[in-house]
Amino acid sequence: FNGVIRGITFASGKAKIRSSSNKVLKRAIRVLNKYPELRIEVSGHTDSVGSHDSNVALSERRAEAVKQYFVDSGIDGTRVETKGMGPDSPIADNDTKSGRADNRRIEFKLLEESADEL
Repeated sequence: FNGVIRGITFASGKAKIRSSSNKVLKRAIRVLNKYPELRIEVSGHTDSVGSHDSNVALSERRAEAVKQYFVDSGIDGTRVETKGMGPDSPIADNDTKSGRADNRRIEFKLLEESADEL
């Protein structure tokens, strides 16, 4: 539940979640429902094709789309933070098709409880 979440995909250049992603997202919802104290950060990542600013904006919209999917499924939105990373944190070579595909991803990060929640 931490790191790259394989299987969450979007229409090319868009923030519309493909229906093939539903199985993975529903599994995440089950975990969030089972552990209501969990808070996560959803970060969107892109490859390096296109302008940097456009990619950062697209990655933020994609992270927000995942958060909205969770909220629409009953998860409290205060439990989910989002971040658009754009092309700034590649995990593969942007010079290859497979590398660019790997770089277009969603990651989850578990967030620590703040001091006032302890």
